[in-house]
Amino acid sequence: MYFVMSIVFAKPVSENKSAASLLVIRIGMSFAFFWAGYDKVSDPAGFGMMMQNMAGIQPEMAISMAMMIGILEIVSGALVLSGLLTRPAAIFQTIILIGAMIMFGFDFTTGPAIWKDPTMLGVAIGLTIYGSGKFGIDSLISRKLGKK
Repeated sequence: MYFVMSIVFAKPVSENKSAASLLVIRIGMSFAFFWAGYDKVSDPAGFGMMMQNMAGIQPEMAISMAMMIGILEIVSGALVLSGLLTRPAAIFQTIILIGAMIMFGFDFTTGPAIWKDPTMLGVAIGLTIYGSGKFGIDSLISRKLGKK
């Protein structure tokens, strides 16, 4: 019983464990955005068609928008992974996720894996608030600027 109680009421997590947790979260979020961006860039016509059907976007714009969104998702994933400009990248991801929820509706039982979006939105908001943590380029830059 003592073992269970010690886990439930454990001391606050150390700074290093918090930073490591943020790194793991960043890796997961990056993978999700790399994958989503790759899908759009590798088949812009398919995603463009879906945007036409679900959001009524004009055919001439749909493919260009699919490419732009896909590239930006890949870039934001790379920024979050490296911990460089983490907060602006997470803000972009928040906007994309809210846009996806608006486009596909808020019925999280249908759509292309739309059930994951509320969770990812929470992660993006968390990264916007907390940034990259100790193990990111943002932290290195911040320490360098703080020493001057």
